[in-house]
Amino acid sequence: MDFKLLEDFVCLARLESFTAASRERHITQSALSRRIRSLEKWLGVDLINRGTKIFTLTPQGRIFVPEAQLILRRLHNAREMAGVLGAKGKYEITVAAQNSIAQTLFLDWAKQLEGQLDNIFIRLLSEKLSACIGLLNRGDVNYLFCYARESIPLPIDENRFKFMTIGKESLVPVTVPGADQAPMHTLPGSAEKPLPFVAYDRDSVFGQAVDQLIQNNSDNCFLSRRYENPYSHTLRSLVNEQLGLAWLPKTSIISDLESGNLCRAGNQQWDIEFDIRLYYHHEATSSQELAVLETSQAIASRLSNSQESGNR
Repeated sequence: MDFKLLEDFVCLARLESFTAASRERHITQSALSRRIRSLEKWLGVDLINRGTKIFTLTPQGRIFVPEAQLILRRLHNAREMAGVLGAKGKYEITVAAQNSIAQTLFLDWAKQLEGQLDNIFIRLLSEKLSACIGLLNRGDVNYLFCYARESIPLPIDENRFKFMTIGKESLVPVTVPGADQAPMHTLPGSAEKPLPFVAYDRDSVFGQAVDQLIQNNSDNCFLSRRYENPYSHTLRSLVNEQLGLAWLPKTSIISDLESGNLCRAGNQQWDIEFDIRLYYHHEATSSQELAVLETSQAIASRLSNSQESGNR
């Protein structure tokens, strides 16, 4: 499949107009329409509602938008990496990070690291946790950002790898508001009417943590598992389509909660706390390696200080 079809679709979804999108893509409207139909044929689903005068995406189209954006980011990142690998004088590090961390705390870490090292190239691999751990264990990456929780051991050899906790995250149960602006779904639900629930894969760290919470409240939690996916951004799309509630990383949905696009489906007793860890597999010896650890330790110190202030 031509990846330009994905670029066409993402552009069209953003502008919500064939006229504007064809102008931005420098093609005719009829050509754009044919290319969108080619993408739909390849996917086997309709992405655009063509029976209405107002431009709208189908439910499948709305869910596919973030997936298409993720695929394009990875393609463009791969192209950038290929272009700079031969550059001289660059200090290169490879980092694996779970998707939600790659879009939040990693960005702050990378910006601060640039302030320490002027000529640095960071190769970021954003994958599921199991894939990220595999990259670390094989020595394919220098550093790993991941979520961790004491009750869920990670398959990482702590004799080979060290870690520092440089952030905190909470999974919070969320839903869309109903017509009266009240939460469409509210925990714990009832035996007569269990709440629709979109879930993480059972073997993922988020999936295990949510399952533990549900099991610990099995006498007072009534859910009907409807959909399953490893990525929080996909679960977020499913929630937005009114397909159920989900536990999502709080830092990734703050703006949605503030704007009212999403709302809590339960109070703080239903939140799940996680550490954000940085794993590394060598003693820092070079000035560049020391800069990486110093930047990370500075972020960890700020976290510790903010927690102490909050406890006073």
